Amino acid sequence: MKKKTLVILAGLFFLLIFSTSALSAEFWASKNSTTYHYPTCRIAKKIKAENLVKFQTPAEAKKAGYQPCKICKPPLPQ
Repeated sequence: MKKKTLVILAGLFFLLIFSTSALSAEFWASKNSTTYHYPTCRIAKKIKAENLVKFQTPAEAKKAGYQPCKICKPPLPQ
């Protein structure tokens, strides 16, 4: 019984963490490029502060003329 409860709680914790990160998603782009990235992408980490453009959704990035990065593969607008 305790093991089942622990598994359920672990699942709920994972769901909470996953949904929180999905809701607070952020995408980065450079004023000097045509791609948007996850902030953790190695390319995004090289963007200078003065060139950084942030988007809350892939749709915002697409509307601004950006395409998803082929390295970190952020989602396409839905």
